[in-house]
Amino acid sequence: MSRHMPAQGRDPVFLSGSTMRHVAIMTVAAAIGLMAMFLVDAISLFYISQLNDAAMTAAVGRASYIIGFIIGISVGFMVGTSALVARAIGAREEQRAQELSTIALIIAALGGTVLAITAFAVTEPVLSLLEAEGEALNQARLYLYIILPSTPFFVIGVASIGLIRARGDARRSMMITLVGGIATALLDPLFIFTFGLEVTGAAIVQLIVRVSVAALGLYYVIGVHGLFHMPDMSAVGGHLRALAKQTVPTVLTNLATPVGAILIAQAVANYGDSAIAGQAVVDRLIPVAFGVVFALSGAVGPVIGQNFGAGQMDRVRRTLIDGVIFALGYVSLVWALLFVFQDGLVALYNADGDMALMIRLFCTIIAASFIFNGLIFVTNAAFNNLGWPLMATAFNWSRQTIGVLPFITIGAAWGGLEGIAWGVTAGSVFFGVTAVATAFWLVGRLTRAQQAVAPATA
Repeated sequence: MSRHMPAQGRDPVFLSGSTMRHVAIMTVAAAIGLMAMFLVDAISLFYISQLNDAAMTAAVGRASYIIGFIIGISVGFMVGTSALVARAIGAREEQRAQELSTIALIIAALGGTVLAITAFAVTEPVLSLLEAEGEALNQARLYLYIILPSTPFFVIGVASIGLIRARGDARRSMMITLVGGIATALLDPLFIFTFGLEVTGAAIVQLIVRVSVAALGLYYVIGVHGLFHMPDMSAVGGHLRALAKQTVPTVLTNLATPVGAILIAQAVANYGDSAIAGQAVVDRLIPVAFGVVFALSGAVGPVIGQNFGAGQMDRVRRTLIDGVIFALGYVSLVWALLFVFQDGLVALYNADGDMALMIRLFCTIIAASFIFNGLIFVTNAAFNNLGWPLMATAFNWSRQTIGVLPFITIGAAWGGLEGIAWGVTAGSVFFGVTAVATAFWLVGRLTRAQQAVAPATA
């Protein structure tokens, strides 16, 4: 047992106080952490773009689609474990929370190893699918071969963020990825320019950062929060089944996003290296600009999970409403800022031609889609934490396939790159609105079920 075990006696932090305050604090902290995680990638691409070589920029961009799948699986696992541990904490089942956390960290290490091996195997086919050739192919391959061995550390670091968040520790969950972002900003110029390693240097920095983030995450989970206790063998099977039931759907849910991204990238790749370089910039601007929206699912989740575990359905509904309001307000503000400052972003990445066009299309058209994508992220938190994770899976996959492929295909035929941008946005509307309606229906259903049981147990 950790020396911090006295923390076990404290009340779960989300069961009282303003739900909007909890949503805001957890989302902002999670967003800063999440944006810092993606900012690591954005910083690397920025420094690579300063080399003024479209092939190198496109190489890092193409390589990142494979990394995107790893991120999607890792974040999905984080969301699932966080939901399960938060419910245990809300129900004041401290030992169960510790044992679930312990098994989750072991799975993260083993699963990260499997992910790395799998990513090595699919590197060539995916790069071929994205039309990589010549120097762009060589650089993308080199970048991946250096980074992929660090995958187990990356998965452990991400899982640690979710476990800390389940406890309600917004500050430390944020600090894990802030450390990674700061280290990248300091080390990238040294390795890329001073040492003259270019793409290789960017990859080495990523490797260093991932190991550091994993170490810090483990310290917070085990050393600070005491979320570590090896269960008896008789309990392992039950914990594994619970984790599988919760995390498999959330992993599948998160995998939808990189699938949608690669479908868009494949369509854009038909227009050449300059266009795919622009899309690579867009793919990094999205989580930085809309990190708050991405963070909503993982940040609102523990608030819903603890209150659901405690049977406080009125607070569950209020949290869902607050999440929707928060998402709509934030996206509207950021869309306006992107529109105003698009010229500065184009200049920042030394972009011209189709690369500049892709950045402008994001700032003026694609950003609008996050009004509806934000609704899906909020409702994912509800579905995952109310025991209906397959519903989140269904909405995410529908949005990223049915809501992407036919729309961008028609858009490309109608208006080229601009048509693709309109297609991405149009495909988000139906699924965002329907997801919100379904989430409120689910909360109402569970509330009625709880009210029906209460008189019988009184």
